[in-house]
Amino acid sequence: EGAAGLLRAAEQAGAHEAAVDRLDAVLAGGRKAATPPPATARLRIAGQDLAPGERLALVGPSGAGKTTLLEALLGLRAPPPGRLAVDGRALESAPEGWARPLFAYAPQDARLLTGTVAENLRLGAPEADEAALWAALADARLDARVRRLPQGLDTWLGDGGEILSGGERRRLSLARALLRPAPWLLLDEPTEGLDAETEAAVVAALAARLERAGQGLVLVSHRPAPLALCARRLELG
Repeated sequence: EGAAGLLRAAEQAGAHEAAVDRLDAVLAGGRKAATPPPATARLRIAGQDLAPGERLALVGPSGAGKTTLLEALLGLRAPPPGRLAVDGRALESAPEGWARPLFAYAPQDARLLTGTVAENLRLGAPEADEAALWAALADARLDARVRRLPQGLDTWLGDGGEILSGGERRRLSLARALLRPAPWLLLDEPTEGLDAETEAAVVAALAARLERAGQGLVLVSHRPAPLALCARRLELG
């Protein structure tokens, strides 16, 4: 939350990505940034090869390392040796965060910044217009709820999105990930806490969006409905 003001200012200036690049350069000690992998890069996850547009579900008991693999793909933690590769390159030999531009991520812990609906959404895509925001909300089955808010997209959500329920915060985090232009979508328990009817609607909208966009998916879930999105499963643990 301490970074909320900085992130909001960067988003309002349409400079969030540039700010992240500058911060990465500072943290890297001024070294020249490595060329990121191409959007057509293949993934290798624990022995499973994935071509662009393919979908893989990571399943297994709690503590099996499912979330760890997603976070390692993003460079949020050290990749386990020999388990992950992007564009044929083992991630443990790549610069930290090298593959991050390939991914849009909705974590299990759906944290929101203190700000408006639009400000939270545009952290995923600073240049997105209102039509794109509403489309993402519709695909997360949250558009009707936002339209009922006092100021719609400009409604102040309070500390950590306190005016929303847990399931609504999760869907807002999902909409934010859907806005990010990336060839792969990483979803960690995207329907946790949703009732069966809402879950079915979210899964159907996700299936249509993935088909339309040709986006790949790596999914962590223990629920049957979202697992149906993936033709392939990898059992961990």
